[in-house]
Amino acid sequence: MLMVATHVNLPKIGLVPFVFNRQIPKGFKVKTGTVILEADGWYISFTIEDKAVPLRRAEIQPTEKNSCMFDLGLLHYAVTSNGEFIEVPKFFRKSEHRLSKLQVRLTRKQKHSPPWKILKRKIAKLHQLIARQRLDWQFKLAYYLFSDVSVIFLEDLLLANLVRRCKAKLGNNGQFLPNGQSAKSGLNKSLQDAAFGQFVEVLEYVAWKLGKRVITRRPKRHISALLEMLKQSF
Repeated sequence: MLMVATHVNLPKIGLVPFVFNRQIPKGFKVKTGTVILEADGWYISFTIEDKAVPLRRAEIQPTEKNSCMFDLGLLHYAVTSNGEFIEVPKFFRKSEHRLSKLQVRLTRKQKHSPPWKILKRKIAKLHQLIARQRLDWQFKLAYYLFSDVSVIFLEDLLLANLVRRCKAKLGNNGQFLPNGQSAKSGLNKSLQDAAFGQFVEVLEYVAWKLGKRVITRRPKRHISALLEMLKQSF
């Protein structure tokens, strides 16, 4: 893949004009490029490499002064061991009514007609806006959490188990009994809106970038196990 100032030479396509979102730092070389279709257009994501930059993560010894522990949840997005409560932003929930209205309008249009395509594009752009708002907020929160500490302890959540469907219940007559799935669907929507898995990835990336550390553990019963683990590290 050959790249010049304003064009990139893609295999089997040729020279394609593009606009740099940010300049490639000096000393880095472009290794690969991934073309991505988003709701508002085409993007290309470059993988760059500088052999002088170490790949290993920082090995910092946790102490009482340089460490912090927090728990993720839906009542509060994060509760830190310092007693701070981070509220849940609810980006999807705030736009849910607008999305539902667009979806209703979409069902009344003829499929693949010009008005249908316009509404389809509006819905896709709104979903993109929600995702970008969430990701931007998570990056800001990650930098904020690392502003005073060097090590963060975090519970290793089993996210696949949290959003798993409830098992079906059969009565003696062979009919299905209520299993709480209708209430669980609302919980799943809130869990997906919170995007805890994405936030953990963001937190680990920010820790690597700042030369700091994230330690995740899977406690057997409760978050108190994390507090005990934090005490044992000192």
